[in-house]
Amino acid sequence: MATAREIRRRMASVKNIRQITKAMELIAVTRLRRAQQRVLASRPYADKMRQVLSDLVESIMPDAPDAGAVAQDGSGEAPLHALLDRRPTIQRVGAIVLTTDRGLCGALNANTIRTALQFTYDQQNQGRQVDLVVVGRKGLQAMRRQSVNVIAEFSQLGDQPDIAKVAPIARLAVDAFNGRQMDEVVFIYPRFISTLRQEPTVVPLLPIEPPRHEEGETATAIDYIYEPSPREVLASLLPRFVEMQVYQAVLELTASEFSARMVAMRNASDNAGELINDLQLGYNKARQATITREIIEISAGAAAGRQ
Repeated sequence: MATAREIRRRMASVKNIRQITKAMELIAVTRLRRAQQRVLASRPYADKMRQVLSDLVESIMPDAPDAGAVAQDGSGEAPLHALLDRRPTIQRVGAIVLTTDRGLCGALNANTIRTALQFTYDQQNQGRQVDLVVVGRKGLQAMRRQSVNVIAEFSQLGDQPDIAKVAPIARLAVDAFNGRQMDEVVFIYPRFISTLRQEPTVVPLLPIEPPRHEEGETATAIDYIYEPSPREVLASLLPRFVEMQVYQAVLELTASEFSARMVAMRNASDNAGELINDLQLGYNKARQATITREIIEISAGAAAGRQ
């Protein structure tokens, strides 16, 4: 049985840990609010860009069932843009995996990495080669221990990433797709659903699938005039659309990271409090046993002196 001194030292250590986890929880709460605001502020911009892209495609090819289809035998029309080119045979797939640089955020990274590995193995079972682009040190450390092909890694995006830090990731994917080094590109990230829920998601990135109006949905009645021409505007918009997709995923990752860290640190603080209570109970029992033993020794010594 541990002595009272040992229990007291352990209680002091646990209290120090609880102070650290409590401070980290408060920091995560503050940064989570900012991250949530950035995610919510970017969604209207993303929705409007999708609407403009859909209007552009419909204005150029209003009756085309698929703007990205292309016949390899020359019988079909070429796609509107290289980023819309859907290859009939997929041999190489690129996956952008988004993880955090720091730990202490629960199972967030583990779930994302597990989803990425499952996607990789599924593609390999179909005879496709998978090249991974890993964002975040935690993902890179995990992927190095697996039999996967990592072609690039990015880290240190910061707590408030901007488009300038995200642009190289999108540019790498675009260049690899245009150079036919990849026939398809997806990105895998933890989608922020709520404070208590972050869902690993696999989203197609390239080729771009232009948003289409659903059946029964009426298209906009406004006839826009594009300058210099709809095709040139589309050519300028598509790379920006890819950057926006990646940037939105990075914002979702940041919000998910702080949310998961806040919950993890709160659970750690609660567990530390329960451990302190258990140690306090053990300390009281040890102290009571010590006092009882000393009283018995004093009583035994007094009885021996009277004899």
